[in-house]
Amino acid sequence: MKKYVYPVILFEVGDDGHYTVLFPDLDIVASGDTVEEAYLEAEAYLKAYLEFAEKMQSQISNPSTFNDTSTLNPKRVVLLADAEVSGEYKLTDEEAEYKNFVKKYLYNTEE
Repeated sequence: MKKYVYPVILFEVGDDGHYTVLFPDLDIVASGDTVEEAYLEAEAYLKAYLEFAEKMQSQISNPSTFNDTSTLNPKRVVLLADAEVSGEYKLTDEEAEYKNFVKKYLYNTEE
């Protein structure tokens, strides 16, 4: 198992109590109707993102430090989100086809 920990920025969207969580290092977001729901969705989304990236053998951006993220966002709520992934995944036929498509058309290589 490998554990990943990333800083996230919590935003309240409008006055209706809806919340968004941004992973600035990964350019992914999650949301929810409460802070707790948004945070739990963010952690679930992080896990899914990392599992897929590992399956595809994609490069995963290193996390910024909590302090750096806080310094760059002084008026925002910064939290840490984590996910554990096993790193042992077998590609489905559809995923293997997608991976080959990306390699062929974006990188001009094939497996």
